Amino acid sequence: MNRRALSAAGMAVVVAGIGILAFSLLGGSSSDQADVLAELTEMAEMAEAGSPAAQTPDEATIDPPSPDAEDDFPAIVDSAVKDPAERATPAAATFEILDVLTHDTSAFTQGLEIFDGRLFESTGLVGQSSIRELDLSTGSVLRSTGVDDVFAEGLTVLGDTAVQLTWQDGVAYRYDTETFQRVDTYTYDGEGWGLCHDEDQLVMSNGTPTLQFRDPDTFELRSTVDVTFSGAPVDELNELECVGGTVWANIWKSSLIIEIDPGTGEVLTVLNAASLTPPEVAENASAVLNGIAYDPADDTFLLTGKLWPAIYRVRIQVAE
Repeated sequence: MNRRALSAAGMAVVVAGIGILAFSLLGGSSSDQADVLAELTEMAEMAEAGSPAAQTPDEATIDPPSPDAEDDFPAIVDSAVKDPAERATPAAATFEILDVLTHDTSAFTQGLEIFDGRLFESTGLVGQSSIRELDLSTGSVLRSTGVDDVFAEGLTVLGDTAVQLTWQDGVAYRYDTETFQRVDTYTYDGEGWGLCHDEDQLVMSNGTPTLQFRDPDTFELRSTVDVTFSGAPVDELNELECVGGTVWANIWKSSLIIEIDPGTGEVLTVLNAASLTPPEVAENASAVLNGIAYDPADDTFLLTGKLWPAIYRVRIQVAE
């Protein structure tokens, strides 16, 4: 599919101010998580209320950022991955859709990653799990290898190998990226959700507010950090993408993507990607956002979801 500029503003999520999310650090229950998501969603809706309509790729209308955004925040001009330490914390993000790639609608996407100009995907469900390579320009499947009778999860690429998690089987597989032959197997406690590679360590999520840092060669656990937003734990962290010293994560069963400081666990940025959900899967509770891949070649991200018919190439911009 030819690259085409699709002018669409992403949904802005306003994240600032004293007294946001007055939740206790104790607990971290599902009700707390629901309150966190509700608060963020309410902020987004308030920011978007009354703003003029824009067009998504399927011509449906969405609300762009608040017309008062320039007054509420500095001009949105910086790349999402440039000088994160210089930005106010937390910050609002918007996105612009640059291209739409095809995506296998049977793919229960669990991980998405670009490495050295190549696009890899991990898909889940017992009996349907796979590791795949996709065409970076079109999204079509170039090759796919099925995984054992497990529910595969997140994936990251390290040089000429790729590591893939499993959900509840407590094993991670390492593959040769040229052949998809398995070259090693690791074990771990608990569940496996998302995985990314940040310089000399792996970053792993397990569906809780805790990120785990693991040795990229042995998969041994080194340390952990709890992710919080204004003092409240952010639960159900899922797919991860390590970019420029920070970690981007989507929150399961929501359209929110957050950028995390891996040193402190603080949320740096929040993005609402609700407008990307294709209408074909809008009523399918399983077809949630769950694929984040950063392309260093042009400072863009690929975003998709489970069973989605499209992968969106977007440029994320964050308020200074």
